Formats: sequence, structure tokens, C-alpha cells
Amino acid sequence: MIKQLINLTAKIPLVNSYYSGIATIFMLHRVAPYEENKLFPNENMKVSPGFLEKFILELKERGYEFISIDTLYDILHDEKDVKKKIVLSLDDGYKDNYEIAYPIFKKHDIPFTIYITTSFPNESSILWWYVLEELIVKNEMLKIGDTVYSCNTYTEKNDTFMKVREQILKLDQRDILHKLQILFKNYDIDWFSKNEELCMSWSDIKKLSKDSLCTIGGHTVNHYAFNKLRKEDILKEIVDANTELETHINKKVEHFAYPFGSRFEVGDREVEFIKKLNFKTVTTTRAGNIYHKHKQFANCCLPRIMLTENFQISDIGKVRRKRIATV
Repeated sequence: MIKQLINLTAKIPLVNSYYSGIATIFMLHRVAPYEENKLFPNENMKVSPGFLEKFILELKERGYEFISIDTLYDILHDEKDVKKKIVLSLDDGYKDNYEIAYPIFKKHDIPFTIYITTSFPNESSILWWYVLEELIVKNEMLKIGDTVYSCNTYTEKNDTFMKVREQILKLDQRDILHKLQILFKNYDIDWFSKNEELCMSWSDIKKLSKDSLCTIGGHTVNHYAFNKLRKEDILKEIVDANTELETHINKKVEHFAYPFGSRFEVGDREVEFIKKLNFKTVTTTRAGNIYHKHKQFANCCLPRIMLTENFQISDIGKVRRKRIATV
């Protein structure tokens, strides 16, 4: 499957204009003001409210149209001749999606998709990336496992975060809490401490689902990396989450986003497996614009572009061919 994708997208010419393809799916996580003394990897998952509103207005001024993920599916399915379409998607289910991003989308009549990890509203999510950040920020040295990390400078703190993150992603996802407790045995950590502060509630999600601008998509129960799970575990993560979502919002969940959806976590096995679940669309974190030829991959691996604060409108069509080829 991945080789087939590479062969397909390698035929797409590299376009130097500011737009290419028929559409772009942007991926966001959080919309919130930046905070001092936080680490770059987590802050980079944010865009500020001011940036988001400016981004929307500038795209509209340049003739782009914001559409829903269902409309994009119809465009691909019917092979409609369109261009300059934009889909906005947000992953996980952070509280600021409802409190900050939603009013902006509502103000400007912007359709959007939120892929919900159900452990977020259930307050059972292990937001280890924020717990780890807090630990690093508060200390000048850490001993994680058998390794000692210097955290004196901001650069060292960010470097430590990325090195420990890599270790965590290699852990057995089915027993992640126990593995984290072993890895961080030198520290007394409440791994669930960030849920109430950062996660949307079921009440928030229900309110969003009643607005026609919002599409609720699936994003598993626990946000585990699929390459560390057996197929039966992947299926349970997806089905259990979507069943609970559908119970709360009283709508069918027809769209899905992989957790940690890069080439490192999503390969041939995961793509072939997800195709059998008959979603309308499935999105990854691999970078690229949408082309008509993505029709055959809509239900397993559509690319997205991560929206960050330093994103330039002129970057939309300047994704390198080798990155497009990894959808």
C-alpha cells in the first residue's frame, strides 16, 4: 500500500505557486495563548486565537473556501473539478477547542472536524506529554530510567523532552501506565493530573455535535500508537471509542484520524486494517495536499498539513514532493 502511494504521488508535479491540488486539510491540536516557560514541542501544538482568526480572514480574502470533511469526501467520490478548498481539523479534544476555537469558527461560519479521544472527556487520559513538560520545567536535572538528563537551559529542556518522548513511544501501549511508573520510578507523579485542566467534557462535545458546522470524528479511546498494538487491540480502541461517541452525540461516526499518524506509527499493516472498517475518510499526520487521485485512499490515509503559528499562506502548495509521497 505505501509503495503504491509513493508511485502514485511521485507523478504529481512539484508546484511552486502558493497552492496545489484541489484541497488542503489542516491539522490543529490546540487554540490558546502561548505561555512562557513552556516547552517548544507542546507549544508548537498551539496556534493563538489571533493567528487563527487572521489565518481564516486572509484565506477568505484570497478566494479559498472552507468546507466540511463530508463535503471533501463528496468532492473526491464524485471527482468534482474544484480547487482552493480548505478543511480544518483538530485532534484529541482539548478544552480550548470548545472555549476558544469554536467561537472563532462560529463567528466566521467555518466548518470544522474534531477527532475525539474518548479518554479525554472521561478524564482517564494519560497526557504524559504535559506531565513530562511540567517535570522538566521544574527541574535542572532528571533521572529517567538509568539515564541522567541535564535540564539547566531551555535548549537542554527541549532536548530532554524529545529524547524521553522517544522512549515513551516505544513502550508497550497496552500497559502504558505501569511502564511509565517504572520509567519514572524516581518521581511521584499523578499521570491523570492534566485531564480536568485540558480536556473537553462530554457536555462540551454534545453541544458541539448539535452545531452543523462541527463534525465529530473518532480518534480511539486512549491515543495509543498503532504500531505497538495487536490488530485486535486496534479494533477495540476504535470500536469502543466510536460506540461511546455515538451514544453521546446520537450520530454515526464516519471519519477517523490515526493517533500519532506518522510513517513511524502507521505502515502497511495499519493502513490495510483501517480500510476494512469502511470510514468515509481517514486522516494521517503525513504532510501533503489533497488531489483527485486521493479518492482511492480516502478511507485509509489522507494527508494533512499541520497549522502552526509561523505558517505562511504561500506554504500551502510548497510541500516537497517526497513529503507528499508519504501520504
